[in-house]
Amino acid sequence: MSEKERILQVSPIHPFPARMAPSIVWDNLPNYGRPMKILDPMAGSGTSLVIAKALGHRAIGCDTDPLAILLASAWCSGVSSDILLRHANLVLGNAVNLAKKLTLKNAYPTYADNETKQFIDFWFDDKNRIQLTALANSISKISNTSEKNLLWTAFSRMIITKKIGVSLAMDVSHSRPHRKYEIAPVSPFERFLDAVEYLVKKAPFRDIDPKVNPAIVVKGDARALSFKSKSIDMVITSPPYLNALDYIRGHKLSLVWMGYPIKTLRTVRSTNIGVERSLLSYSTQEFAKVIRQTIDLDNLTSRYHGMLIRYLTDMSNVLKECSRVLKDNGQAIFVVGNSTIQGTYINNSEMLISLAEKRGLKLLSKSSRALPESRRYLPPPNSDRAGQQLQNRMREEAILQFVVA
Repeated sequence: MSEKERILQVSPIHPFPARMAPSIVWDNLPNYGRPMKILDPMAGSGTSLVIAKALGHRAIGCDTDPLAILLASAWCSGVSSDILLRHANLVLGNAVNLAKKLTLKNAYPTYADNETKQFIDFWFDDKNRIQLTALANSISKISNTSEKNLLWTAFSRMIITKKIGVSLAMDVSHSRPHRKYEIAPVSPFERFLDAVEYLVKKAPFRDIDPKVNPAIVVKGDARALSFKSKSIDMVITSPPYLNALDYIRGHKLSLVWMGYPIKTLRTVRSTNIGVERSLLSYSTQEFAKVIRQTIDLDNLTSRYHGMLIRYLTDMSNVLKECSRVLKDNGQAIFVVGNSTIQGTYINNSEMLISLAEKRGLKLLSKSSRALPESRRYLPPPNSDRAGQQLQNRMREEAILQFVVA
C-alpha cells in the first residue's frame, strides 16, 4: 500500500456532515521538503488538519462550532490505547455508581438553565438522562485534555447518529434531527465502551507521543483571525456552503451535556457563515455588483437576496483575513460548492474569485469535482423523499487555488 493510500484510508472518528474529501487535501499539500504551517480557518471536524499532520506539517485550525473544535482536536491527538481504555473503564464505573444516587430532578448537566432542561427532556428519556448526566460528570473530572477530548468524542458518538443512538432522535448526524422514539434504542452505559474502542481503533495517531508534531485547534472566527500577519505558509479550507447545513441544529444534542446552554448555542448558530438567519446586519451596497455579474436575480425574493449579501460579506472578510495571515507568495485553497436557490443557479465560486481579487489573492487555477449524491444530505438528492429543491441544491464543488498577489 502506498503512503497516499494509507493516509487516505484514515477514517473519521465521529459523524460530521459535509466533510472535506481527504484526497483534495492530499493533492494540494506538499508531501516533501520542509514542514509548513498549514491553516484551516474553518476546520470542521479536522480532515485537512489530520492529513496535514500525517504529511509532517504543522496543522493549525480554528472554528466557531464547539463540537467541531472538540472533534478536530480529538482526531489529531496522539493517544495511548491502553491508557485511554483504562480511563474509559474508570469513567464508566464512576458513572454507574453516581447514577444510583441521581434523581430525575437533578439529572441534568451542571448549570443547565430551564430552557436547556426543557430541551433535554424533549430529546432524552428519563433513564438515559440519568446515565448521560453521570457519564458527563465523570468525564469532566479527567485532567488530561487530550484524553478528555477523546472521551467526550466517544460520548458524543452515542448521540450524533443516523438512526440508533441514546437520544429519541433520528438523522442527528446529518443535522436534521427529528424525534422518532419514545424510548431510546440503546442506553449510554451499554454503548460507551464500544464507542471508546471504536475511537481507539480508528485514531490515526494511535500510540504516538502527543508531543510529536502536535496540531493546534482553537476557537476562532475565520472572519477575524487571531494569527499574526504573514505567519502562515498555506491555507486550505472548505467554507460552509450557501444555504446548506445547519451544523448546530444537530450538534447541540451533544453540546448541552458539555456545559453549553441552549441560549449560547443559539448565538453561535445565528452568527455562523452560510446560515439562513443571522443576528448580524449587512450593507447591501458593496456586493451588489458582484451579485449582478454572476446571478440572475429575477426569480429571487428579497429574503434570499439578503442571504447572498450576508454570505458574500462573510466570505469577503474570510478572504481578507487569509490574505493577511499568509506569507508572501503563500497559497490558499478554497473548496467551494455551487448551488441553486428557488431554481436560480448560484455560482458561489465565481463570486469568491471576484471577491478574492479585491482582497489581495490572485487565482492560479480552478477545477471542478462532482459531489457524490449521498455525501451532503439525508435523504440523498436522488431519494424520492428528497424533493426537487433538495435535488437541485448541490451537485458539484469547485477547487480554487489562490496566491497572495
